[in-house]
Amino acid sequence: MVLWPRHISSSNRYFLLLLPCAAALLTLFYFLHTEPQVRSDIPTQYPPPTRPTTPATSNANILIVSAFFPFAKSKHSLSDYESWLARFLQPITTDMYFYTSTEMEPLVRRCRGSLPITIDTKYASPFDIPPLSGLRDKYNEMHRLDREQERHSPELYAVWNAKPFFLDDALSKLNKTYEYAFWNDAGSFRSEHQYKQWPSPARVEELWKEGAELTKQKPEDLLFFPITGVPHPSLRYWVQDHGPIDNEVSEGSFFGGSPSTISWWRNTFYAYHDYYMNLGLFVGKDQTLINALFVLFPERLISVWLGDPEAPAHAGLVSKVDEGMLGSCGPEWFYYQFWLASLTEQEEMRDLWERNVRWSWDWWRKREKCRVTRLLTMDHVLRRQFGADWAPPMHSVDV
Repeated sequence: MVLWPRHISSSNRYFLLLLPCAAALLTLFYFLHTEPQVRSDIPTQYPPPTRPTTPATSNANILIVSAFFPFAKSKHSLSDYESWLARFLQPITTDMYFYTSTEMEPLVRRCRGSLPITIDTKYASPFDIPPLSGLRDKYNEMHRLDREQERHSPELYAVWNAKPFFLDDALSKLNKTYEYAFWNDAGSFRSEHQYKQWPSPARVEELWKEGAELTKQKPEDLLFFPITGVPHPSLRYWVQDHGPIDNEVSEGSFFGGSPSTISWWRNTFYAYHDYYMNLGLFVGKDQTLINALFVLFPERLISVWLGDPEAPAHAGLVSKVDEGMLGSCGPEWFYYQFWLASLTEQEEMRDLWERNVRWSWDWWRKREKCRVTRLLTMDHVLRRQFGADWAPPMHSVDV
């Protein structure tokens, strides 16, 4: 019980009680919005890479390919996909080629409106495409090997493994030449965004030029995949016949490059898909097969990794206080969307995320604006993880 001197009125007592609370809140505010002394010599805003000074005004040289085949057992509901489709198809002006069933064509066309799109209903199911034709029974048998079989289905495996074919097939069917084409999952734009001319042609040109300098490859020989992690160090000793790598490394929701590289990827992906399947190994989850191809052909891969702890853009951020590894960047899995956008659309997304954070339960975190991190080559990522003397294992499968 607090004993007050008699001369202090009740109203003044309430005021005195509030003083410690106010002091505590001011202290908290100070620490959240003032850089600690130990970070005073580190820049708080790592500058983005140099960009072309003249922005592209058209996405005519880029094609986005996607697909939507609903099935009984899905990771998400149909209403979820409808909402995500609208966020993907309505705002983005880039040319699109879309595979779906006859039943879903009206929904896709309605979501796209008057923007350019080709809708292909030739395949009622991913099991109908040439690389997967006749494999339904094998995929049903393979389901028993899946450590996540309660979440996945043979139909989902087919959707995942059809992506390289769809991307290459779309390019072959159009009477238009594209410099770059990208696969994009139909459900990958799950929240409000500001992307329109996406991916930015100027940004793509810049990144492929930088990738060519780093890898000593031609730009048209490079394939882009975002990553969410790195392989376990023990995989330094992995060889081709060990099979798909079940680590959280690749993100299969977005990838692409030049038409010639996309054809190479299609041939390579299905050659190893069939090779491993014939060895009795699980190839239902495309990411595990992609991971193996990363290790076999690192010289052709370029990437981005939001969680790279050694990235210069990460300097000065504190994980327990700041919102993310690179600031307030929205869902980490989809960081590549921001990374591939134009300067203008990146800044619009920063403003959007800033507004959203103000009304979230994470209001107390320091709201560092989303930073642009560096491009990575897969060879660099793997040598950093496995050792500078590591070399890619031999590959003997004809592609």
